[in-house]
Amino acid sequence: MSDTPDLPDPPKPSKKPIYTRPKFIVSMIAGVIFLILIFQNWDSIPIDIFFWKAELPAALLFLIFSFIGFIVGWLLKRPKTPDKSAK
Repeated sequence: MSDTPDLPDPPKPSKKPIYTRPKFIVSMIAGVIFLILIFQNWDSIPIDIFFWKAELPAALLFLIFSFIGFIVGWLLKRPKTPDKSAK
């Protein structure tokens, strides 16, 4: 016997790298399109909400509504269920 302890095997990669996954690729394309949309819409637009009147850049409105949509989607996501075929 040697004096060195047995080292565990290094973990094997279980998935493809993230940059090759379709969800990541689609997310990056959507992100680039969204950034192009933001940078092209710096013009101010008038907004009338009930008794409040303001002029805000359209880009700020896109960011606000995108953030609201992200939060709503995150709050309403379905919990992951175990795979039935794994039995």
